[in-house]
Amino acid sequence: MATGLPNPSSDTRTRILNAALACFLEAGYEQTTIARIRARSGVSNGTLFHRFPTKEAIADALYVESIADFQQGLWRLLAQRPRSLRAAVRGTIAHQIEWIEANVERAGFVYTRGTLEGESPGSAELEEMNRKLASAYQAWLQPLLERGAVRPMSMLVLNAALTGPTHAIARRWLAGQVDALLHDYLDELADAACAALSGTPATARRTQAPVARQARLRLELVSEEGSVIGQGEATAEILTPATLHSST
Repeated sequence: MATGLPNPSSDTRTRILNAALACFLEAGYEQTTIARIRARSGVSNGTLFHRFPTKEAIADALYVESIADFQQGLWRLLAQRPRSLRAAVRGTIAHQIEWIEANVERAGFVYTRGTLEGESPGSAELEEMNRKLASAYQAWLQPLLERGAVRPMSMLVLNAALTGPTHAIARRWLAGQVDALLHDYLDELADAACAALSGTPATARRTQAPVARQARLRLELVSEEGSVIGQGEATAEILTPATLHSST
């Protein structure tokens, strides 16, 4: 029977992983020692080694936990039938961006870590997670494949075309090389992914006609010597261009 009380073991694990994340981001993976993680977490040697025998095991657990948290949002997306290719693509990229912006430190660690080696402690668990998600995602897109909205391609290529450009921009954003918000690129990324998956070039985005707005102007008539010799007010229409961004 559940008691509703906090789980000390879970709390300790979280404390160790959070301490490791801070150390990895501050000093880098290679320069971080397990002793530094233990000191940062405030747990005893026995407690730490009981849960994680090596630094690699800690890093793998942090990586797998971060990917699992990211994938939870994708599983929620897969519970809804996609209305169109663009809706499916935009929803996937939007979640990708939202997770990165909401989990900057974990995202930074994941991108820095890259991927797990085949013999590393968490590789088998991660591979199984990815296999299940890829299978479910392919089934989710099957109706679009059947009606020709998505051209035939392997899941490896599909995933690269769908998420690769966002990964590329996210790496630069996390490194402080991009000033704009990731969300500012959402529609462009969705356009590019739709074009790649469908084989149909993206259409140019429409721009609204300039919008006329009234403004009151105060006028001064100045002589050649610089003295004001007359004043007045006038009303004028000012044209301001506005760009139309689709949110479909």
